[in-house]
Amino acid sequence: MIVFNPRAITMQVRNFVRRHKWRLRPLRRLVLPARSMKRAALESIGAFWGRIPPRLELSTLDYASEHTEISVLEIRCAEVVRLPPHPFRTHTSFGELKAAPAFVFEIPNVNFWAHYGGAVVTADNALLADLSPEVWGPANHPIFSRWHLPESELLNGRIAIAVTPEAGANYYHWLLDLLPRVLLLKHATQNFSNYDTLLLNGSGANYERETLTALEVPPEKIRFVDSHDRFQIASAVFPSLDNNVVAPWKVHGLHQLASPVQSNQHRRRLYLSRARAAVRRIANEKEISEALRQHDFEILEAETQSFREQADLFANASAIVAPHGAALANIVFCQPGTRVVEITTRAGYRDWYWQLATVAGLSYEVLEAQPTRSSSGPSENADMIVSRQGLARLLESV
Repeated sequence: MIVFNPRAITMQVRNFVRRHKWRLRPLRRLVLPARSMKRAALESIGAFWGRIPPRLELSTLDYASEHTEISVLEIRCAEVVRLPPHPFRTHTSFGELKAAPAFVFEIPNVNFWAHYGGAVVTADNALLADLSPEVWGPANHPIFSRWHLPESELLNGRIAIAVTPEAGANYYHWLLDLLPRVLLLKHATQNFSNYDTLLLNGSGANYERETLTALEVPPEKIRFVDSHDRFQIASAVFPSLDNNVVAPWKVHGLHQLASPVQSNQHRRRLYLSRARAAVRRIANEKEISEALRQHDFEILEAETQSFREQADLFANASAIVAPHGAALANIVFCQPGTRVVEITTRAGYRDWYWQLATVAGLSYEVLEAQPTRSSSGPSENADMIVSRQGLARLLESV
């Protein structure tokens, strides 16, 4: 008898798509010209349909200064993050980055489209760019070039909105981008009793439910939305977005949210495997796992742990070694001074965990790996080979 596991099949399909979606990249160069042509056509004939494209307002804060009906509450002030030398760009001085202040805006008579990170259109037909993120830039938001938008549904009451780019299917963006926005909403009113509904984008993963429960969000107030949803809202409440740098308040707030249990026993050494992932796996993982075990490292797969278990594991770790991936977002729960080693290729390196480790007061370094020759597609997502000599030097210093 053949037993089908829907979850396993779904993961296999998703991983297959992730491994091969790079083949569609050449089509990306057609996106902007196509949008520009459609936008020009809409601007020419839209008036006949009674549809006038919104104008672009880059700053909600500036827009609010001219519209007294908008309520602005500053929750967090700007903070300076001092960065150490970059792991690869050693001749570039980064010095300091400023984490922008965080606000909560209450805006009347909003039309909200839940595409990607959302599209916020005001009563006087302004698209608020900083609350309407788009991967191609605000001027290329698809709201300007869609022939048809979903019909607007009327939402009564006071509606809080934290729809956030990439958060619907990625643990890192859920934890470091979306959840802090929900924290801002909670801070603005001390709880969620003053909101009738909270609009979010999600994937139904267990960690979404666990983290929202930890935040004490009433489940009956949560509504998950996507690009098929568009609403007319009498009173919409938006937390600001900050994608420039990991703000210190996020680290502090998430650590308080998880309240990880710190053990008085010997702190653990963790290696996080990506064996089940679609990309950026360690090709010689069996070989390096033996060397890691000899130095008292536990071999774990983060996706098999609950959110609470992951927070507790990282809070009680003395050293963490892992290939680049969303599981490293959990270093936000580490104790200051914890040693974090990110395995990555030079082509695949991103600054995210370097910044996060800096803000969290961790000891961070990179173990450079080489892409496998058998990897097809772009090298930034290639499977990796870890040098035995490089790993041996690392383990001698741990």
